[in-house]
Amino acid sequence: MLNNEMMKHLKIKNPIIQAPMAGGITTSNLVAEVSQCRGLGMIGAGYQTPIQSREQIREIK
Repeated sequence: MLNNEMMKHLKIKNPIIQAPMAGGITTSNLVAEVSQCRGLGMIGAGYQTPIQSREQIREIK
């Protein structure tokens, strides 16, 4: 079972997953912040072109 400080602090047993919301709601900053907090940050690339997705991945890295 996964266990980290955030989960202990929030008293949760399962990790936090940020939903990949397409349409501009999921920003690079949101994905990066969730990932920095040991959550699973995801890009909502449903309406993006491959070039836009590539650029967002670069921003997050």
